[in-house]
Amino acid sequence: MDFRLLVVCPGSAERLGERGWADKNKPIFNQNRLPCFPSPVPVTRCAAMPYAERNLPLSAALVACLGLFGLERPVSAEELRIPGVDTGSDILRALALAYDGRSRGELVLVPPASGTASALAEVIAGRAAFARIDRPLSPEERAAGLVARAIFTLPVLVLAHPDLNRPGLGADDLAAILDGRIVNWSGLGGPRLPIRLVSRDGPPDDASARRWARAARQAELVALVRRHPGTLGLSMMRPDPQDEPLILPIGGLEPRHPLYPRRVEMALAYRPEHRTPAFDAFLAFLASARAADLVAAYGGNLSGP
Repeated sequence: MDFRLLVVCPGSAERLGERGWADKNKPIFNQNRLPCFPSPVPVTRCAAMPYAERNLPLSAALVACLGLFGLERPVSAEELRIPGVDTGSDILRALALAYDGRSRGELVLVPPASGTASALAEVIAGRAAFARIDRPLSPEERAAGLVARAIFTLPVLVLAHPDLNRPGLGADDLAAILDGRIVNWSGLGGPRLPIRLVSRDGPPDDASARRWARAARQAELVALVRRHPGTLGLSMMRPDPQDEPLILPIGGLEPRHPLYPRRVEMALAYRPEHRTPAFDAFLAFLASARAADLVAAYGGNLSGP
C-alpha cells in the first residue's frame, strides 16, 4: 500500500515538496525520540522539519506523524494563520495538527511568536485569520472591530529554590509579591533575602523591571531559580520531572486543580466579518472533546463556550 505523509510545520507550507523515503535508519524525526515510521514509507518531506523537532512537543509530533497519512496538501488549500504570543503556542500547534480539516483543504498555521500588537494588526488588515493573545482586548482594539474567543486556560507554575523550604504560598502572598508590596522573603517569615522574579515574558507593564528577569527558554528559567535562592520563577510550561519539586502549591492547591488561583487565559482575536466556513469549523473543533483531552495533556483546561 502506498501511503503518503504530509507534515505541516509553522510557516512551512510553501516549502513542501521534497520526496524521499523514511525507513528505520532515516526517519524524518530523530529515531530515538520518535521511531514511528514503518519501513519503508514513501513520504512528502517538509523542509521545516528541524524547526518542528526543536519546537513541537512529543505529543504534537506524534499527531503530525500518525494523524496525516494518506493526505496531500490540496493546491487550493485555505490557510488559517494564527500569529501572536509565545504563551500556549505549543498547545495551539498541537491543536492545529490534530484538526481534521485537511481533507477539506483547510490548513491551520501557527507561526513563531510575533507579539500581540503585530498579530492584531495582521488580523485587522485581513492578513491573518486569528491572533493568539493572552490578555483582554483594549477598548481601542474592540473599537477597531476585534472580538476575542477564549480557548483554554493554563496554570501559572510558581517555582522556588529548595533552600527556601516553603510548603507553598498563599494566593494573597503571591499577589503581594507580584505587585511589589512584598519584596523580601523576610516579609513572609523567611530569610532576609530579596525576592527576584523571572519569567519567559519578562515584567508586566506596571511592574518594576529591576525585580524581574526574562528567560529565553524554560531551561534557563529553571537554572536561574536553582542558582539564586531568592528567585521565584513563573512559567506556563511544566518543567522536567527532576525539577518538579521546585513547584510551589498556591493557596494549598496544586497547579492541576481546577480551582488553582493563578491562571492565564488564551484567546483568539478576530474580526467577525472575516469568518468563513473553515474559520467556523476550526472554532467548533476547539470546543470538542478531542481538543479538551489534548489541552488537558498539557496541564490546561478548555474554556467554556
